[in-house]
Amino acid sequence: MALLDQFRPVAALNTLLERERAVILKGEFDKLEHFIKAKETLLPLVAKSNASERTLAALRKESERNQALFRAASKGVKAAALRLRTLRDSSQSFTAYGPNGAATSIGHKSLSLKRKA
Repeated sequence: MALLDQFRPVAALNTLLERERAVILKGEFDKLEHFIKAKETLLPLVAKSNASERTLAALRKESERNQALFRAASKGVKAAALRLRTLRDSSQSFTAYGPNGAATSIGHKSLSLKRKA
């Protein structure tokens, strides 16, 4: 956080929220920890500032937008991980049903050539 951010916390928080949005949209989740720490520093300064209700409402709206984006991104990452796990598991074995309706798991056999002498 720059020195001037202490004197203009509302502008600094607004800029920070815009940067956070860009990071979420790029999927650079490893950088989000920096934003959390910076917001924890700026929020008390914003609370002490003489910001208008309108300005605070705009900051709240932007923060809520970022939160919604993060939730959606998190949901997408979880869905992709589940899909990859499903594909991996299905390539190792599959389930077949016998004449009596019982499910049987059939393992994946490796294909190899066997030489006969």
